[in-house]
Order: sequence, then structure tokens, then C-alpha cells
Amino acid sequence: MFSVINNDSQRRALEEFYKNYKNCFFNIANVYLHNKYDAEDAVQEAFSAIAHKPDIFFGVSPTNRVGFMVAVIRNISSDMFNNKNKVTLEELDEEDSYDDNPFSFEDGIIGKVSRDKLKKFIESLPPLQRDVLTLRCLMGFSTAETAESLNISQSAVKKRLRLAKESVREYVRKENEIYE
Repeated sequence: MFSVINNDSQRRALEEFYKNYKNCFFNIANVYLHNKYDAEDAVQEAFSAIAHKPDIFFGVSPTNRVGFMVAVIRNISSDMFNNKNKVTLEELDEEDSYDDNPFSFEDGIIGKVSRDKLKKFIESLPPLQRDVLTLRCLMGFSTAETAESLNISQSAVKKRLRLAKESVREYVRKENEIYE
């Protein structure tokens, strides 16, 4: 995949970046796609696109590259999901939510809403809230790592995470009222 890059130093840098973050990116794609094969395809597609136009990637400062790739992978994953038009409403039980995602916050409330409905709601959050929620709660990044990845302050991370969690709690509360 990286052999299309003519510049040896760029090729090595991108290979190293991929090696260091591929699991993180795979997990982000899997959050959107709920299918490990599709998630692998999304990450491969993202890196293939970067390999074909490396100047875009290397034009981003090194401290912002993880956040840049998170956004690229999120967009590719979202497009892949939408193109497949998967609209199943699988209900999660609490046991599944603990096993599938050890980093999720407040697993008990998430188990009460269908995965697809919750995913769709999270996708509707403002991008910065969605990215902070993904990195902090799903990927287990620290506040400092999240701030560095997204090139924002730690206080902005905390504020966006609080807003995102409040929005999710309110959504889950409203959904539960519908079914009670």
C-alpha cells in the first residue's frame, strides 16, 4: 500500500505512523461499522488515499496527524455504513456492552438503547464532541492525549466530553420514556 510513495522518508514515516496507530484507527472504524472486516477495509482505504496523496498528510503538523486521521477514518467509516444502508435494530444487553467495549462510559444506560439508534445519535453530535467522546470513552485516551490528538486544550476536551455525555444521557432518558 505504501509502495506508491516515491519519497523514502515519507514512506517510512507513514509506515511507522500506521504501525503505531493502526489498532486505534481500527477501533474507531469498528465503532461506526460494527464489523471488523469493514473496519479493516475503512482503515486500509484511508491509508491508501493518504499514500496516493502523501503531501496532504505531511502538510498537517505532526502533533495534529492523529486527529486528522481520526477525522478521515470517521468520514470513510460513516460513508461505508451509509452506503450499505444497514438499519438493523439489534438490542444490546448489558453483558454484551461490557464485553464488546471495556472503555465505554456508563454501560448500564447504553444497554437500554439499540446500538444503531445510539450510533446514529452520536454521529449527529457536533464533530468535536463526537471525536472527544470516541477518543476518551471508546479508545481510552487520556485527557492530555485527546487534547494533543485534536489540537485543543485539555479544558476544551473536558467541556466537550461533559456536553457529549449530557447529550447521550438525555437521549437515552427520552428513548427509555418511549418504551416504558
